[in-house]
Amino acid sequence: MGKTRKKPQDTDHITTSLDTEKQVGKKVILNISPQTHVRATQNDSIFFRIPREKLRPAGLKRLLRLERYNEYKVDLLAEAKKKRFDVPAAGLHITFFIPCPRSWTDKKKREHHGRLHQSRPDVDNLTKGFLDSLLSEDKYIANLTITKRWVDFEIGWIECQIFPIQEKIEVETIPLK
Repeated sequence: MGKTRKKPQDTDHITTSLDTEKQVGKKVILNISPQTHVRATQNDSIFFRIPREKLRPAGLKRLLRLERYNEYKVDLLAEAKKKRFDVPAAGLHITFFIPCPRSWTDKKKREHHGRLHQSRPDVDNLTKGFLDSLLSEDKYIANLTITKRWVDFEIGWIECQIFPIQEKIEVETIPLK
């Protein structure tokens, strides 16, 4: 956790793409385990100013959760840029592949591999974490399809596929935060 990450430059951004005809059928696999959105409050900033050894267990746990989420956002953005992935305004299908818990038996992991994931984390929090990582404004996103699946691997991944849409939507390019 002590590693420092390169902060994205102001010129770094992922755009929403309206020209989906060129991208229809395009599938991008982002090799990073999905993570949920972590709501940060103004009061959370205190955890970054207090030395770790002086934080109480609950405060340290909160700090580590915030740091892990911030690291996820930076890593996901870097992976998306590496794969040259543009978020379309409509027609995007996102599948979150979530690893089975380590506490499960091998038999249970095999049984659930590939099945729909119907427990926590919630699909809306996974989507918020995904879009917040890639876009500064997600208000232009008009259509998304989201799926969660179990996988019998140590780490998960995110698969994005672009499908054709019936309507023509005009949207500006959205810069990252």
